[in-house]
Amino acid sequence: MNWRERRDSTNVHYLLAIARQLEVSPEQCLQASGLRSADLQAGEPIELWQELAVIRNLVAACPRRGLGLLLGQQYHLTSLGLLGYTMLASRSLADALQISSQFRALSLSICPVSLQQVEEGVYLSLDQSVLPPDACALVIERGLAAWLRVFSELLQRPFVPLRVEFNLAQPAPLAEYLDYFGCTVELQAERNAMLIGEADLHAPLPLANTMTQAACASLCQQLCAGVEDVHTPLARQVMQVLMSHAGGSKGAAKVADMLGLSERSLHRRLAEEGYPFGMLDARVRSNLAERLLRDTDLRLDSIAQQLGYAEAASFSRAFKRWNGCSPKQWRNRQALETRVTLVV
Repeated sequence: MNWRERRDSTNVHYLLAIARQLEVSPEQCLQASGLRSADLQAGEPIELWQELAVIRNLVAACPRRGLGLLLGQQYHLTSLGLLGYTMLASRSLADALQISSQFRALSLSICPVSLQQVEEGVYLSLDQSVLPPDACALVIERGLAAWLRVFSELLQRPFVPLRVEFNLAQPAPLAEYLDYFGCTVELQAERNAMLIGEADLHAPLPLANTMTQAACASLCQQLCAGVEDVHTPLARQVMQVLMSHAGGSKGAAKVADMLGLSERSLHRRLAEEGYPFGMLDARVRSNLAERLLRDTDLRLDSIAQQLGYAEAASFSRAFKRWNGCSPKQWRNRQALETRVTLVV
């Protein structure tokens, strides 16, 4: 688990909202997290360890069982941003789950999520092994409660799982879980999971739209593409920053500042991980250049501007270094391959 991974602050905003309901001050929740209310209001990204710190502070200030259920009620499809809209346009719940797994980097989960096919349907499981003991109950309850609400919004009707299982040292009273989930609940299970029945998995979603899903999935891919085979933590963060700001020039100094590092530290740590900044920057620009050349009719000077180059000639020289041919040759080759595919 990469606790230095950066994400938006949606989860922390929900934590603070619940804290206010429980008369716990924001200052109590944010202590030792490195977060300030002003940064959160400005929409600054956070790191996962900071969210975990806020969770532990809230649990310490309000050790109430079932707190995660109360928190899970705050979540909606819109909480997932672009990923939520992509899931909403899916053909079925099974399709939406596949989308969620494909773009896991865009989800709000703070612990690993897995899907297991069984005869009755699919188990959606949350792995608590990465969590400190005091955070387990809140994170697991929040996750399963939030999925219940998201699935109901996807189906446009109340969703009731076939079964919910908990493996928590200090679960809430069984009656609270039964009332929230409306199904069989086991408190001494081997996993923390929700069983989604086959009928719900394959029921058509009312707002399914193949074209909308394809467009949204393409945007999700643009945010996630190129990260899968980059395994070291800082290099992944740099790739995510560069991709989320694709279309403009983000030099090492700016990226370092966004990650809370000095430029010298950024270069040193990336070198230690084996991913120089220039290589990561070139990879992001190359991926975006290929998409623009293949999927649009933009002129080379316009594409150059999108990628942060002063002129088309500079872009063309860089593209030739990346791909061994000029942008025009690459675009013509792609068009030819598309025509051959259509004929075949």
